[in-house]
Amino acid sequence: MNEAEESVASETPAAQRPRGFSGELVGAVLLAALGVYLLVDAGAIAIPGSSNTVGPRFFPYAVGGLSVATGALLALRVLRGDRGPADDGEDVDPDAPTDWRAVAVISVAFVAHALLINVVGWPLAVALMFAAVATTLQGRLTPQAAVRPFLVGLTVGCVVWIIFVKALDVALPGGIVLEFLTSWF
Repeated sequence: MNEAEESVASETPAAQRPRGFSGELVGAVLLAALGVYLLVDAGAIAIPGSSNTVGPRFFPYAVGGLSVATGALLALRVLRGDRGPADDGEDVDPDAPTDWRAVAVISVAFVAHALLINVVGWPLAVALMFAAVATTLQGRLTPQAAVRPFLVGLTVGCVVWIIFVKALDVALPGGIVLEFLTSWF
């Protein structure tokens, strides 16, 4: 880069510099895929014979259709070169590539949470997910770094479970230990 190009590059605001768009495109495609899933899954909803107005499929179809349309429009804009503006308040490098390792760890944490809720109970599943996400976002994937987030997640998970199950009478699996410990409530 010569001296003139360097001075032009240094004067270009961060919001106008070209950035990698793979993360934005992946987000748009995932949103559209979620919409397709909602549309397909909404077709399996049973409609009662007495339903002669807006049925139970209306809202899933509406949300699914809007998700597909929004995802497709976002993908089109990204492919045409439109980028989301960098937030001046963010303390991140807008030119940095997407951290796919963090995305993978957080995605696995959410899937594991969904699979573990009925096995180990809501509070423990929340604590495991919270610890995985917090340590990933901190950038320190070590067991020692996960202890405090795990304890915070477990505490919050227990409080939320007690409020929902005992106060609001909403069914959330608590796991064998939590069900036993709170059976006197």
